[in-house]
Amino acid sequence: MPKINEKLEAILEKREFVSIATVGRDGQPNSVPKFLFRGKGNFIYLLDYVIGKTVRNLRENPKASVSFMDLDTLEAYRLNGTAKIIEKGPVFDAVLKGWNEKLVQLSTDRVIEAVRTGKKRTHYEMEMTGRLAVIKVHIESVIKIGRRGDIWKESE
Repeated sequence: MPKINEKLEAILEKREFVSIATVGRDGQPNSVPKFLFRGKGNFIYLLDYVIGKTVRNLRENPKASVSFMDLDTLEAYRLNGTAKIIEKGPVFDAVLKGWNEKLVQLSTDRVIEAVRTGKKRTHYEMEMTGRLAVIKVHIESVIKIGRRGDIWKESE
C-alpha cells in the first residue's frame, strides 16, 4: 500500500499549502491550494471551508489528487486517493487545534522576517471563520515527477 515515506513527510512538514484537484458530477475539474495540516502514513489532512467547490465535489466524487513541489530538488509529487470529509469529532478537533497553532507560528515567522529584512507584509486575518471541514485523503498512489520529466510511481 503506498504511503508517505519519511522524505515526503519532511517535505510536507515545511509546507503550509498544497493543491488538491477534484472533479464533481458535472465533470468540471477544480484545482486549488488548501491549508495543509499533516501528511503521514497513508493519509494527508487538509483544512477547508464546507461551502467551497472542493468539498462539494468530494461529496459527489471522493477521488482526489494532491500535488506539491519540493523546491530544494525541483521534484514534483502527486498523491492520489479517496477523500473523506470530517466535520466533527476527535480528528476534526485535533486538526483544528493544530492548525490554530500553525497559524500563530506562520504569523510569527512573517513578523520576524519583516523586522529582519524590512520587507513590508500585507496584513491577513489569522482567524478562520465559517464552517470548516477536515479533508482526510487516503493515499492510494504516490507519483514523483523528476526535473527531466522522469516519472516514478510507487506500486499499489
